[in-house]
Amino acid sequence: MEFPTFADMSVNSSSSSTTISSDRDRVFASLDAYYHSQPSDDENYEELDIDSNGTRSPAVESPTHKRYLYPQKEFVDELRPEEIRWFYRSDGVKKWSPFIGYDSLRIECRYRALLVDRDGDIDVEERILVRGGLYEVDVANKKCIPVYWSGDISEITQGIWFYETMQPLEDGYANQIEGEHMGHFRGQRLEESAPLSKGPKPVIHHTKFRDFHVDWNATNEIYMFSESTSSKLMRRVSKSMGWQKSAGARLHRGYCYEAQMDDKPPDITHLVFVIHGIGQKMDSGSIVRCVKDLRDRVSSLQHKFYPDLSSNNQRCEFLPVEWRSSLKLDGGTVESITPHKMKGVRSILNSSAMDILYYTSPLYRAEISASLQTELIRLYEMFCVRHPYFEANGGKVSIVSHSLGSVITYDIMTGWNPIKQYDQFVTSIIKEEEEQVSHAKPKGAAQSAQLLQQLNTARQSALTMTRRVAELEATLQHVKEVVANGERALPFELENLFCFGSPLAVFLALRGIRPQGTGSTEHFLPPNTCKRLFNIYHPSDPVAYRLEPLVLKHYATIMPLPIHYHNSPKRPPYTLMTRKAYAAFKGSTDELAMKLKVEDNKLDVGSREDSTECIASASTQEKPEKTEKSDNKSNGAGKGFSLSKWFSDLKTKKVEDELTAELKMLQTMDQEARSMQCTLQYPEPQDIDKTELEYRLDYQLKERSMENSYVSLLTSHTAYWANKDIALFVLVHLFKQLQDETPL
Repeated sequence: MEFPTFADMSVNSSSSSTTISSDRDRVFASLDAYYHSQPSDDENYEELDIDSNGTRSPAVESPTHKRYLYPQKEFVDELRPEEIRWFYRSDGVKKWSPFIGYDSLRIECRYRALLVDRDGDIDVEERILVRGGLYEVDVANKKCIPVYWSGDISEITQGIWFYETMQPLEDGYANQIEGEHMGHFRGQRLEESAPLSKGPKPVIHHTKFRDFHVDWNATNEIYMFSESTSSKLMRRVSKSMGWQKSAGARLHRGYCYEAQMDDKPPDITHLVFVIHGIGQKMDSGSIVRCVKDLRDRVSSLQHKFYPDLSSNNQRCEFLPVEWRSSLKLDGGTVESITPHKMKGVRSILNSSAMDILYYTSPLYRAEISASLQTELIRLYEMFCVRHPYFEANGGKVSIVSHSLGSVITYDIMTGWNPIKQYDQFVTSIIKEEEEQVSHAKPKGAAQSAQLLQQLNTARQSALTMTRRVAELEATLQHVKEVVANGERALPFELENLFCFGSPLAVFLALRGIRPQGTGSTEHFLPPNTCKRLFNIYHPSDPVAYRLEPLVLKHYATIMPLPIHYHNSPKRPPYTLMTRKAYAAFKGSTDELAMKLKVEDNKLDVGSREDSTECIASASTQEKPEKTEKSDNKSNGAGKGFSLSKWFSDLKTKKVEDELTAELKMLQTMDQEARSMQCTLQYPEPQDIDKTELEYRLDYQLKERSMENSYVSLLTSHTAYWANKDIALFVLVHLFKQLQDETPL
């Protein structure tokens, strides 16, 4: 059956004789009150509930306490906007998802206003901001469109009649059934049919469609029956046995609970831009999916552990930043010179790893940086236009950057310019050569003059080359001047920079950044660029590098802080976690560590009396002596054959065989120390250096017990987005007060 069009709906809401009355106040009793009192997304407003007469009353109870409709209504009457629910559905998805009450009410009121707008006073092109401010609804065309990225367009539908699962009937059928229902039962009392002891229930009204028909057994008891052969056969059997209810699908008029204006998310208080790294050209739009994964997990963990955050009117929102897809760069030159052998693998490399080469090239680096900077500014301005309260209320902005994206973000923030650095390097080399030539002996005066002339020529050539390349770096030079003047390269102050799987440290090391020994990050991260930087990585990520050793050299021996498991019962604040040094046998297996621990216990017991002084100097504590009974039992067990002990010894021998020469040497040194009856002590952080960092930079994910290191080597670099441990880490650092709260 052909669905009615929007134009048809504006004249006739159903195929029945029920038409739109000319009396707007009677048909749409609460429309004017809702529509004209509806505040914009940008204004603070007082939450009000409006009854069917359009009068204002105090706010109703929280949406968490659902106000069920059945059997509140006593008579068949027009559905109020609160009783209707709008839904959205993406392409390829079968199930409809309901809009929250706040969104559904505004969509319904706009829809009704368009139906009765005869003079064109309402702007049809105006869209309604929905779904937390990430999407806009085009009511006339029934589309839900993302605001900050392309694609991902959903269709929307009005829910009037529903299946028992509260999934809406299709628009065309629902409107026709609504017309039949109102045309025959308007004003009648809502009631169900009386139960019969035998035989089918009487049908008081019937309407037929191409694929199904609908029977009214009472004003509040309506069933839909399929016209397929199997359904007809089942219906005959059901009716013959008196199973009228099971013969068809029962329909419900109106949604299961009312839409309310206070059913809305809190205002956004912390905006987070998420920047992708390499590979976006290969999989366009992947950053949108990755951000959705991160957003969903942060929201889920917030509701689970910190539900009071929303009640305090605080919310963070994540926006994807896609900077790669629009770039032309070499215009396909690299593709044209790619050999055809193993074309698939080469194309993947060209679409992913080639981004690193592009960025290190002086020809394309400025284009890449300008693309990201322009996109960040565009998105922020779009956001502020739709949420003008954000800056006025002191909203904060953070950035999550992945892989190469963290390097580009850092360069934009700091205004790093390789051309100026190269110019300074060339100038210093020429100056050193001039000093050497000027101190030459008199007998080489003619030769010295000639060398000076050549150096001057070289200087002029270097300056000319620098000026030519500087034209490509005009954008970054402007950024450098802005940063030097104390201004920001971006139109917002950056609160946090979260780097996922970032190679930023190795880029800085190759640029000559070295630890200064002061514990401050000012030598590579000026304080006016970012308040906090978090370098988050998986231990098996081959792209990630540590930042802390670039601040204090001895932090190469200090372990990064471990990121808590999201489901851990105890999660101490990261600011209170103590630093720990790497163990001496880092790189050996757990089996070897267990073996050494057993040997430690044996040595402690056997040498307690002879090495009291040595043990005291090492600040070790005596272990309780084993009882005679346990010793005899142990000695007796050692004389017999043990299968588990044989496997353990075999495994330990294999571990020892796989040790590198360096580890074997360390093991020998350790055994020599044991022979002196003195326990080997690993250096504590306070014994290495007293200098502390301003704040910790490096945070490492914990490896799972069943995690394979070789598999993680291939998957860890792209596995940050769906990781719940990272999602919780980001959440508690966006809202620092959460670290002091006890999670539920």
